[in-house]
This record gives sequence, C-alpha cells and structure tokens, in this order.
Amino acid sequence: MGILTDGDKELLPRILRQNGGFGLGTEWYLRGFKPLPYQYEYHQARIGNTTWLAGVAGGKTVGSAASCTMDCISIPYFKVLNTSVTAKQSELPFDQFMSWYEGNNKLEHLIEDIKLRPWPIVKFKNFSLYEFRTSGTNARFIRGTEFDRIVFDECGLDYNGEIVKVLRSRLRGIRPDGNKRMARLDCITSPTDALWLRERYNRGLETEETYDPAYYRSFKARTRDNTNLTEEQIRLMEAEFTDEELAVEMNAEFPDYGMSFFPKSHINACTSLDLLSMGQDAVEAQTRGWVIEEHFRHGIVKWEMPYDPEAYYVMAGDPGKDDPPRRNSGCIGVLDISKTPAQLVYFHWTAGHGSINPFMESYYYAINKYNPIVKMVDNTGPQSGTQEIGFTNIGIETDGINFTSKKNAALNHLSYNITNHEIVWPIIKGLVKQIASYTMDNDRKDDFPQDIVMMMGMLALGLRFKDIEPDSKPGRKAHKVSRKRRTTIARRR
Repeated sequence: MGILTDGDKELLPRILRQNGGFGLGTEWYLRGFKPLPYQYEYHQARIGNTTWLAGVAGGKTVGSAASCTMDCISIPYFKVLNTSVTAKQSELPFDQFMSWYEGNNKLEHLIEDIKLRPWPIVKFKNFSLYEFRTSGTNARFIRGTEFDRIVFDECGLDYNGEIVKVLRSRLRGIRPDGNKRMARLDCITSPTDALWLRERYNRGLETEETYDPAYYRSFKARTRDNTNLTEEQIRLMEAEFTDEELAVEMNAEFPDYGMSFFPKSHINACTSLDLLSMGQDAVEAQTRGWVIEEHFRHGIVKWEMPYDPEAYYVMAGDPGKDDPPRRNSGCIGVLDISKTPAQLVYFHWTAGHGSINPFMESYYYAINKYNPIVKMVDNTGPQSGTQEIGFTNIGIETDGINFTSKKNAALNHLSYNITNHEIVWPIIKGLVKQIASYTMDNDRKDDFPQDIVMMMGMLALGLRFKDIEPDSKPGRKAHKVSRKRRTTIARRR
C-alpha cells in the first residue's frame, strides 16, 4: 500500500502473532493502549476456539476490539465480525474503535471508509473489514458470508447454543490473496447457566477431563484482575451486588442455580430469540409502537410491542425507587393472553433514582397503551400504600394483590406456566437471571433482587383470565383513566 509510512512498514509486520508485537502495535496505533497480560494472551492464541469469561470491567470488550483491530491493519483481506444477540452489545466494540480512531493520525490513514448503516462496517485500505451486527435468530443474518474471525460477545445469552454452530460454519475459505482464513471463533461473555458454554469453556482448561488443547483455549478475567481499576472503584462495584451475584458478575464464576424454584431447561424454552429478533428488525425499520432500550451492562431494560385491538392484556407492576439491578427497582409487565403461548409485550425495569415517579409514569403509560382487562400492583412491604398514595392521585384504580396471601399462589402459577411453556418473553437478561436464581430462601435476604419474579408471578395469576369467554372478561372502559384525570395529570407535568 502506497499510504504506509516508514513507521508502518517497520511496525505492522511486528504486530503479527509470530512476532509477538501486539502491545507495540496497540500503544502506537490505539492512543497508548497497553494490554493487560491476559488480553495479550487472548490475542496471541493461535487456535480455532477461544472462550473468555469476564467479570464486570474485566476488559473483554476493549481487549477484543484491540485484538481485532491489530489483525485488520496487519493482515490484508482479513475479515472480522463482532456479533451478539442484542444490537447494543454487538456495537460496543465499534464505539471503542471510534474512540481510538477519531482524530488519530497514526490510524486514520489506514482506514478507507466507515459506514454506519445498515450496520457499522470499518473498511481498511489493505482491504480488511471489521463488521458489527446482531446475529438474529439462529444467526440468520450471518449465513452466506465467510470470515477469518468472529467474536461472539455475551454469547452466554444464547441459551440453546444454536448460534455458535452457524458462526463456526462461516469461518472458512481462502482470502483473495490466496491465504487460508484464520477460522477463529471467540466466545466472550459474563458467565451464564448455558450448558453449551460451560462445556466449551471446560474443553479449554487443563484441569478438566474434556480438555482438548488442539482446538480449545479458555481464559478468565475477574474484575480485580484489571489492574487499571482502583481499589475504590472495585469496592463501589462490589457494593452493587449480593454475595451470590459477586461470584458471577465480578469473579466470573458460573452461576449455581441448583436449588432454583423454576427449572432451568424450561426457563430457556420460554426465552425466545425469535421474539427478540423480530423486535430488533421492527425497531431498525422504525415500525410504530416498537421500543427497545438496552443498558450496556444489564441488557434490555425496556421492551415495548405495538397494541393489538383484537388482543386481551393483563398487567402487573412491582413498585420500586431504586435502579436496576438492585432490589426494589420498579418493574412493569404486560402480557398478551390472547396468544398461545402468552406473550410478554411490555417490560420496563425502571430506574427510580430514589423516586417512585418513574415507575408510576411507566405504569400509567402502559395502561393507556394496552388497556388491560386486569391490572395489578404489589402492595406489600416497601410497596405498602402505593395504590393509595400514588395511583389514586393520578386517577388509576388497580387490582391490588397482597402478596402475604397470594404470593405462593402466584409463584406456583408462574412455575406451572414456565414448566408447560405457556408464556414467552424475549432475551431479557435481568428477567431470566432473576427467575433462574430465585429460591424461596431469597425472601429472607433483604438485598436479593426478586422484583421481576414477583411481577411475573402476578402476570401468571392474570393469565387465568385466558380461559374466560370474551364477553365475560372484565370491561375495559372501567379500567381506563378518565379524560378529566388525564387532563389534570398533563397540567401537573
């Protein structure tokens, strides 16, 4: 390439794995970025399958982005895909790349073009490509294309392991310059209870009977392994989690849900990648009525589908003032019970920042959008008096549930619905995690998050209305907020 400087001509060959210059390359081209020892080892792996479990701030996103960028600038015609089940997660390394690229005269001259639509693509002047896009249902978006390297980010959200099989089939072929493609699949994630992930990880560990060093290599990075973090930063992170969560979220250990109230395999069966993909397609097409909001760490916090005038909806809310993922974070759900299985059409894990108002506003919004035949709210514990203090003031009458008497019934109904696959939801990390980890002992732990479980239990009670004749269902008009009340609320805002 005629655009190479004398420095490029000397440094780019040294970046190649056989020459061990990954750190030299990142410091020069990526604004002084110095890889941590495990980030260096991850990049240097010359093997077809790597698995990397990482705690919060463990450096997997920046590490993989740096690794793939170095491959692209040092190997002509190299093709990399960063993918995930959610759009935000698949594009996080792109955001990291752009922070290195913009205004960086050491890197800019190596880039031919950057496209944002229909998904981000970085084109290098040596004909390499770095793409960032969602996988879609069973990796349908990835079929028909060949790559040198694929990074499957937050792969643990693929609970059935079907996406991995398709991604592996895309790693093949010959580059235009006649060289074989690298054919490397990186599965990086915070740990989940996906069985295929644990099996894959064990194949890369010397201590396991299934160790297969010819094809697998595994890594683990705890939050504390990131020496760029201060002790104060780490302690502030630790304060966010329960002891059980610390093991998973910061120590990168697989969760132990052996005593869970809800069976894991059936939870996975109710978790629909198809539904998530449909929503992502609709949001990308700007289809009216669809909303998906995603937190970079906690996953989807808001899921909203269009209203169907032919459907019947039930609604539930567990009030709260805190922020996800803490206990006492408010959550609202709306279930379409006219479908089989019943479908979660609205989910909002609200960030209260110490106020009940975000929860109440979302609850009020969902009522007016979906006009549910039954709407419930938990009035026990910290939520006691929410109906009277909050909803009465804005003109909402709810079918309150006192969980002192109804809790066991709600949980048993939810367990039955899940076991019989009578309910379906998209891949919502917080929802799946709370349901999978819930035990009856959690009630005695004041800091253990279970608000989503309680909300889903109320929806399970509401699902009983599915078998009632349509003409016998509760009247919708009686549940709507009056025009006078809406006008009053509008003036208050």
